[in-house]
Amino acid sequence: MDTVAINPDLFDKYSDFTLEPLSTPHRRRVESTLLVDLRRHPRFDSHLPARALTASGEGVDVLITNISLSGMRLEGDLQMIQALLPGLERLDQHTPTALQLAFVLSDSAVRPAGVKVRCQTVYSRSEREDVYQIGVMITAFDEGRDAYAEYILNRQAKS
Repeated sequence: MDTVAINPDLFDKYSDFTLEPLSTPHRRRVESTLLVDLRRHPRFDSHLPARALTASGEGVDVLITNISLSGMRLEGDLQMIQALLPGLERLDQHTPTALQLAFVLSDSAVRPAGVKVRCQTVYSRSEREDVYQIGVMITAFDEGRDAYAEYILNRQAKS
């Protein structure tokens, strides 16, 4: 194996650039996003069937695949995207959309309870071929607020 001689004068001259990365606002924002979960509430995996309704009344069946006190992740096929985000051309450039979700919470610690929430979309993305996700933020409860909070607190206690 060949060795390469390093000129010590050049190393000293450029060492500041090689050892310390530049500190920029963009770099700090990327690091904080990668290193710290910026969400307000912890997420819990779930598998809850739900019915999502748009403001115009169009509905589609979805699956809630994670849940927290402040939001959820919905999963479905292309029909879900077309129904809930009509006119969407690119998944990464959707306009926040108001939705209503209806579902039933049940597990070993909580009696089955119907929940209806109003929410707003936060993101949409393609997870894999013909599987899409929509992240939503809860804006109001129409039904089941206490059952929802109890469900989340039970999940948190188990983790």
